[in-house]
Amino acid sequence: MTPDFRELIGDDVPEEERARLERVHELLIEAGPPPELPPAIADLSGEPETVVVLPRRRAGAMIALAAAIALVAFVGGYAAAHHGNGTFSTFKSLPMHGTAAAQNASATIDLGNLDASGNWPLRVELRNLPALPRGGYYEMFLTKNGKPAATCGAFAASGSSSTVRLNAPYNLRRFNGWIVTRHLPGSHRDPVVLTT
Repeated sequence: MTPDFRELIGDDVPEEERARLERVHELLIEAGPPPELPPAIADLSGEPETVVVLPRRRAGAMIALAAAIALVAFVGGYAAAHHGNGTFSTFKSLPMHGTAAAQNASATIDLGNLDASGNWPLRVELRNLPALPRGGYYEMFLTKNGKPAATCGAFAASGSSSTVRLNAPYNLRRFNGWIVTRHLPGSHRDPVVLTT
């Protein structure tokens, strides 16, 4: 029995849409009903008749192999992440001296080689910077004509010497000096404590 197209669609369909749908309807009638499932597929109950199980020896060996691979991956990742943390290849060193706000302080900026992302890694060896109260920090800037122009990062320091790692993701030719400022909680003044 072939269904009547007008009964299926109704009369409230725009003419253009009706023509398109009628063409599809005719193609479906021409194609006929879908074929029946082959008996071999229709008889499948969904449950396999046999289940392949590895012998216990193989299962244990597979688990041991997976654990060994995971251990090697972990150790390799740890070693790769921490490789070279104790070494720093210095491209240039710049001395810093204390200002009236920290007369006994000094520092050395070790400038590393420019990395592939455009960052200049910095290792700053600080000497005699006073420990700050909770919430206080130091901040290093590149300067232009003596004024802070671009930050290289914030850090805390205590004791007679400290070493911090910072970076300068800038074109260094645009600047002509470096400073370190001191920021204390509740203060709106950040005095310069180190300068080049």
